[in-house]
Amino acid sequence: MAGESNFEGFQALQNSEKPAVLVLGGTKFMGKAFVGEVLDKARVCVVNRGKTYWAADPFADRVARVRADRDESATFASSVREATRRLGSDWDCVVDFSGFTGEDVKASLTGLAGAFKMYIYISSDSIYEVSAWAYDKWKPRRSSSGGYETSVSEHLANRPEDKEQQDVLNNADSYGHEKLQGEERLLQDLPPGRRGLILRLPDVIGPFDSTHRLWAYWHWLRVGEMGAPPPQVQSYKRKRKMFDADGLEVPQASGDCQLAVVYSLDVAKFLARLVMQPPAALESRADVINLCCDEQLQLSAFLERFFVVAGGDRKRPRMAPEQNPKLYLPSVDRPWPLNCTRAKEVYGFQPAPLDEVLRCCVDFFEEGCAKFPEEAKKAAQKLPSEPAAYALKLLEAQQCSRERPMG
Repeated sequence: MAGESNFEGFQALQNSEKPAVLVLGGTKFMGKAFVGEVLDKARVCVVNRGKTYWAADPFADRVARVRADRDESATFASSVREATRRLGSDWDCVVDFSGFTGEDVKASLTGLAGAFKMYIYISSDSIYEVSAWAYDKWKPRRSSSGGYETSVSEHLANRPEDKEQQDVLNNADSYGHEKLQGEERLLQDLPPGRRGLILRLPDVIGPFDSTHRLWAYWHWLRVGEMGAPPPQVQSYKRKRKMFDADGLEVPQASGDCQLAVVYSLDVAKFLARLVMQPPAALESRADVINLCCDEQLQLSAFLERFFVVAGGDRKRPRMAPEQNPKLYLPSVDRPWPLNCTRAKEVYGFQPAPLDEVLRCCVDFFEEGCAKFPEEAKKAAQKLPSEPAAYALKLLEAQQCSRERPMG
C-alpha cells in the first residue's frame, strides 16, 4: 500500500447520505470543473499525482485526496483499493478523466474490485480516427436505412477486421488507438451488475484549458488585424454533385473539416446530473455517448464567429487559405460531423449555444492576460514565429500599461 501521507481528508467522506464519487484526475480543466460542480451535492475523493495547475487548489479540505501515479499500475491499483477500504462502502460513481490506455483502465478496475455502481470513462472522438471508416478515407458509405451516413454515430467506432489495416491507423493516431483500448478494456472487464458509460468528447474548450489551442487562435486573430500574418485555414475547391447507380445523390464532405467542440462546463454539468440522477436503465450494461455543441462549423466560419464574439470591428477577420495550413483545431481529420442525437434524446443533454461558449472563453482569455500572464505567453508562443512575436509584444505592452503608476 502507498504511504499514509498519500491519503488525506477522508473525514470529508464520512457520515453523509450524499453519493460517494471517486474522481480519477480532478486537478485541471474538465476534472476540476466537474469537482466544482458536484462538490456540494456529493462526497468526493480525487486520485491524482497531487499537482496544482493555474492557481491554488480551490477545494481545500472539502475533498478526500489520494496521491498516486497512474504510470505505476500496481501502486495505483493499491491506492484505489485503500481509498475504497477507507470509504467503507461501494462508490456510487467513478469518473475517470485520467485514463488514457487499456492498462490505465485495467489498473483502476483491479483496485476497485467491483466496489462501485457506475464507471464513467472520459474518452475521445479521436477513437473514430482508428475506425474502419477512417481506413476507407471517410468515403461516403451507405447506411442500414438505405441512405448514406452523413454524420458519425456511436456505432461507427469498429476497428477494421484486418490487422495490418489496424496497424496503419494505430500508428497514425496513437492517442485514438489508446483511448479506444481504454474503452475496450472497460467493456471487457466491467464486473457483472455494474454499469459503464463512455463519453466520447471532441475538442474541449473553456476556462483553464492547458492545451491553449483556442487561446492561441484568440491571439492570432488579434495580431492578424494588426498586420501580422493572419490565421491559416484550409483552402479547398467546391465539389461537384455525384449520384450513385440508384440515382441517389452521394453526400460530399467539405475539404475543410467541420469543427466539433464541447464546452467543459457542459460536460461537468452533464456528469453531475448522471451522478445525482443515474439512468434508470441502459440498453446494455455499458453505453457510449457522443457529446458536443450543436453547431459544427468549418474552421474558417468558426474563427469568423469567434472574431465577432471577441469584439472584432469587422464582420470577417483576415485569414490565409493554405493547402497545408498550421492548425490547432480540430485535432482530428474526420470530415463528417459528430452525431449527438443519442445524448439529447436518451440522456437529455442540452449544450450551451456556441456564441455563449465563445463569449465565456473570450472573457477568460482577456482576464487571463492579467491574471495568468505565463499561460497567456504559452498560448502566444504556440503561434508561428512572426504572429507569435506580435502577440508577445502586445502582451508585454499591456503588462507595462497595467504596471505603470497613475498620475
